[in-house]
Amino acid sequence: MRVTTSTSSMHTDTKDVIIDCSHTRYHVVRAAARMVGWVVSDAATEETVPTSFYDVPLTSDSDSALTHPPQVIWTDKSVLRARVAGLACYQRLNHFASMHVIARKAVLFRRLMQVCRLALKSEFAAQESGISPPSCPLYRYFMGSIAPSFSSLRDLGRLEAYQRQLSSEPELESHTFFIIKPNTGCEGKGIRLTTSPITELTEEERTNSKRECIIQLYIDPPLLIDGKKFDLRMYVLLVSVTPGQQPRRPAWSEQGSGDGRAAPSADAPDNVQSDSTEVPPGVEGVRLYVHREGLLRICAEPYTAPTAANCTNALQHLTNYAVNRKSNMFQPAHISEGSTEGARTRNAVVLTEEGNKRSLAALAAYIEGLYGPGMWARTQRRIDECIALTILSGVETLRRELISAGGARGDRADGRGCFELLGFDVMLREATLEPVLMEVNHSPSLFCDTNFDFAVKSAVLRDAFRLLDVHVPPWEAHRGKARAYASYTCPCSSSASDMDMAEEALLCTAEVPCGFRRILPHYGRGGGDVKADTSDWSREERAAQECMVKLSKQLR
Repeated sequence: MRVTTSTSSMHTDTKDVIIDCSHTRYHVVRAAARMVGWVVSDAATEETVPTSFYDVPLTSDSDSALTHPPQVIWTDKSVLRARVAGLACYQRLNHFASMHVIARKAVLFRRLMQVCRLALKSEFAAQESGISPPSCPLYRYFMGSIAPSFSSLRDLGRLEAYQRQLSSEPELESHTFFIIKPNTGCEGKGIRLTTSPITELTEEERTNSKRECIIQLYIDPPLLIDGKKFDLRMYVLLVSVTPGQQPRRPAWSEQGSGDGRAAPSADAPDNVQSDSTEVPPGVEGVRLYVHREGLLRICAEPYTAPTAANCTNALQHLTNYAVNRKSNMFQPAHISEGSTEGARTRNAVVLTEEGNKRSLAALAAYIEGLYGPGMWARTQRRIDECIALTILSGVETLRRELISAGGARGDRADGRGCFELLGFDVMLREATLEPVLMEVNHSPSLFCDTNFDFAVKSAVLRDAFRLLDVHVPPWEAHRGKARAYASYTCPCSSSASDMDMAEEALLCTAEVPCGFRRILPHYGRGGGDVKADTSDWSREERAAQECMVKLSKQLR
């Protein structure tokens, strides 16, 4: 069975992948699945699904004749370990258990500050990753990309000491603002700016774990566009956190790269080359990608540094779309219908230079024009470094949960039972263009208010599904039988090698470019533009990655 649409020429008739969308409210997920040729199962929500979405048909008479259970399950809510344990060996669920260690603001930044304190006093960090020299990656991450952060439940003493330290610097004494963010808030609710964060906190925020907040130093000055503050929504795909079981003697051992991936054969694309940098033990099995499409979310009103008079003006200081769209100064982004159609079929970069939502391509052009050629590539690598280290701060927890759920052994030894599409929000410092991590969203909004939204978000989802697709065995190869599935996906099998090479081809030479760039375990593969590939992570960057994983193991 194969569902086709009038707007897609992207899929090939090689296998039938069924995705269960019964538990998502986002129609763009259904549309993107159909655009890559997947079959959509929507049994629980038949009455709420429209016939089409941005001209992509969402219903089909053939849906009533599903031939086998779904291989992919998409749900908007986070999941527990038991849900992962209940997956069939051939199924992929779009969440990892315990993703809150990365995607809950207070938990994430509390853990990162703990790792930072461990790193600063760690002999390993000083000698191996070089936390002390400002030029070293781990130092750069903690001092540049992570704002000083404090939990309202646990860190008020540290916050008070930090304020005393700042007060000893006369130029900062009366101008230092902090931003208070609820742990589970969204759409800007509960966020406020203040120079007196301790007195601003409520009793519940100090004592109730359900009301925990994170207090952070407010970053000023940020890079501005048209005189307005903005942030970047980056789309990040995590498809694996563990290498699973490895055979004693892989079929490719004589020429393999040594990191658990199949070696390129004589039939592989010419530009698929073996990577020279050794993957640290803590990073093995982590497969992480960043999409070239993203969103710039720009404030509705011009920015001025926070003062007592303007610190309550959310339209100046908060980039949240839900906050700014209510302003009569907000201009939604639009692209022409022709551009939308092109994005549907070719994954073309969507360039929009007007409005309060813009593309990453627009930001790249802006930075190159302002700072000179090559500055966007440098900035992009810094962002990728920030994303990689943030994920690695929680990967040991995700790994432990997956293994406990049986997701990395036996007939599930491929470790591909879970994947996650994350929304990373970062801003850029004006002086250095260093990225500053704002938050990570485990279920980023996929609502599409405009054709620009649809063009960007459908491209991200299509490419995510295409990456998943190459590692989903054809149903006929196993028919739901655990032993047959394990045999097909065993790393020493020719079929597993074929899937790895299919991914390399998709990232590097596909006729329809894949918009994802792989940043772990190796850097710079994909993005639809081979010329944009850069060198792999350096030894110093590798040491920082390994140090992040090792130090995070000490957290309780």
